[in-house]
Amino acid sequence: MRRLLLAMALAAGLAGCTEGWDAPPPQVAIAQLPPGPAALRALRVGVVANDSYARSVAQIQAWEDRAHAGMAFAGPSVNRFNQRIYDTLNSRFNTVVKLADPAKAAEQGVDLVMTLDTRVQLGQATFSTSAVTISGTFADRSGRVVDTVAGSQQAMVTLMNFTNRFNECLDEALKQFAQRLDDSRALLALAESHPSVPPAAATAQAVPPRAVTAAAAPGPRFAEAPVEARFRRVPPRPDDIAVVIGNADYSRAGKDIADVRPAHADARGMRRYVVEGLGVRDGNVIYLEDATGAQMMRVFGSREHRRGQLADWVKPGRSRVVVYYSGHGAPGREGGSPYLVPVDADGARIEINGYPLSLLYENLAALDAESVTVVLEACFSGMAQGGSVMTRASPVYFEVKAPPVPARLTVIAAGAANQVASWEQDGSAGLFTKYFLKAMSGEADADRDGKVGFDELDRYLKETLTYYARRYYGRDQQAQIVAGGRP
Repeated sequence: MRRLLLAMALAAGLAGCTEGWDAPPPQVAIAQLPPGPAALRALRVGVVANDSYARSVAQIQAWEDRAHAGMAFAGPSVNRFNQRIYDTLNSRFNTVVKLADPAKAAEQGVDLVMTLDTRVQLGQATFSTSAVTISGTFADRSGRVVDTVAGSQQAMVTLMNFTNRFNECLDEALKQFAQRLDDSRALLALAESHPSVPPAAATAQAVPPRAVTAAAAPGPRFAEAPVEARFRRVPPRPDDIAVVIGNADYSRAGKDIADVRPAHADARGMRRYVVEGLGVRDGNVIYLEDATGAQMMRVFGSREHRRGQLADWVKPGRSRVVVYYSGHGAPGREGGSPYLVPVDADGARIEINGYPLSLLYENLAALDAESVTVVLEACFSGMAQGGSVMTRASPVYFEVKAPPVPARLTVIAAGAANQVASWEQDGSAGLFTKYFLKAMSGEADADRDGKVGFDELDRYLKETLTYYARRYYGRDQQAQIVAGGRP
């Protein structure tokens, strides 16, 4: 049976502004970008920069300073970073200006206030990762959020190609950002209602006109509805246990870790699957949304006390156990060991308040269960679609090392640790979870025997998850499957 090798352990409201984004002088828009909707060209945008942008600039400037002192190779430039962002905005809007005070937007004649959020990861060693996320939250003069758009890209550094890799990531992230600006129905509706837009201009767009007559209200922060999938009900298995965790809201603890928008919806879909498709009693599902470190330790145990709540629920030799986690993963500094990230974690101190993946495997392997299956909608590079987990540390030094998968465990994960766990474009679902659930509903049952084997699951995820990650984002993502400790 052919299965994928598990190379790693499976695998952005207005913010408080700093002293601001220094817009460079106008220049020609980025040549690679196709023209955007004409209606957007009527809007005047004021830009304020948040703390994440300031940190990004500080990282790049620090590299520049080291290079000038002869202590590092030539790297990315702050001037180029700012210029590319400005050029992208200037290619879409009538006017782009620095805005010191959002409350004075009307006085300065701007129609929209954009809070600029950036996250960068500077790969400074061969086989390390460079990554860029560009996000803009647009609000009207009253402060009402109209829409948030973002673009992100990461790439592995090869053959000392540090600067080019970072610049490629920046340019690709900005292309995605521009495309999502063009596709924003809320921004287009606002633009088309602008008094300076003649009717012809409102419809002469590079994308098909949309039947939108009013600015759309901002949607919920997190996706709520699970993927539509029908599972064939199986006979109840009263001794089986499931743990389902969806960590979406990382903002409550104020640690500046990006949220995982689809995690709640993904967890709800998985809960339905284990009840309907696996026969687990609803009362035997330990279900957590936005789990803290203490909650995860209570469920799975610690190194000193390995028997957590899950171990107490298992019936020796009779219980089948399924563990699902959707949320951030991150690498630690020391040895690069991967961690699951509780919602109260500090990205700079992940070794202290993250939950080690190796510990999870060890404690699950110690269960006296009939079988244990782990499904992970997470990646461990420190970068995710919503932004970087490692907000206060230099990711260049992190090289993730996979803990071995014990022989008694089956692990199915969203991708390798150097890959981003991609979402649907509207953030409604993680791509891996969406297609995993659809696979288990029978779509992957190629031989129609009523069961989905690992080979069938592998082929189906390659045709769906891998394809759409590449089509939507131009990135590689391949689900990883290890059964019984063997790929």
